[in-house]
Amino acid sequence: MPQIPKWLADTMITVANPWLRQAVVANIAMITDELKQVTFKGDFDHENFLPGKIVQFRVDDTSFRHYTLSSFNKQQGLCTVLFYLHGKGPGSQWASSLQEGQHVKFRSGEGKLQYNLQAKHHFFFGDETSIGLFNWYKTTALACSHEYFGVLELQPQHEPALPALKIMVDSVHTTMDAPAVNAIIWMEDMHPDCWANWKGATFYLAGRAMSISRFKKYLLDKGVEAKQIRTDAYWADGKKGL
Repeated sequence: MPQIPKWLADTMITVANPWLRQAVVANIAMITDELKQVTFKGDFDHENFLPGKIVQFRVDDTSFRHYTLSSFNKQQGLCTVLFYLHGKGPGSQWASSLQEGQHVKFRSGEGKLQYNLQAKHHFFFGDETSIGLFNWYKTTALACSHEYFGVLELQPQHEPALPALKIMVDSVHTTMDAPAVNAIIWMEDMHPDCWANWKGATFYLAGRAMSISRFKKYLLDKGVEAKQIRTDAYWADGKKGL
């Protein structure tokens, strides 16, 4: 839900108030200059946050934005979100202003990408906007003794986020006029034996809509079945609030 009139946003908050969660910003860590990890502390005893769940914040008078959780600890009442501060919209501006001790309200939702607990192999493809999601998927995979692999399109200054978060996937430089092309080249360089091991994985594609579309087509052409591929476009060129 990108933008609506203020009176309607006020009404939605009033109606949804019984279902809103309250939390306080407990910690802030800058993973890179534009990747801000925010830990929220609240009473989550009755919440069942699973990998792929989203939270939605009202970021200004007329706008709501949803974000995928990066981690959740029910016992400690903590959850984290990794915000990409690209500076191009109200969500980024709101996240930039968050400070420790600040109180927030949000509501939770299912999200489109759910971790496949039945699969033993998990492959990630995305960009800066999906690092938080894949951080939780990584944690889940390790806890379940599953294997994960993948490639992310990243700007060079954000590549240090992967070792900082101990996400063991590769990265390629993002190219605005050639979405997914460098990632596909990376896939083509994969050893045939490696591809044979990963062809049956569950593939999670998140982030830029055009990159997802091209990478999905590549996977289908390589013989991956459509039911193995899960997608969620977080943003699209020239559009706000996708």
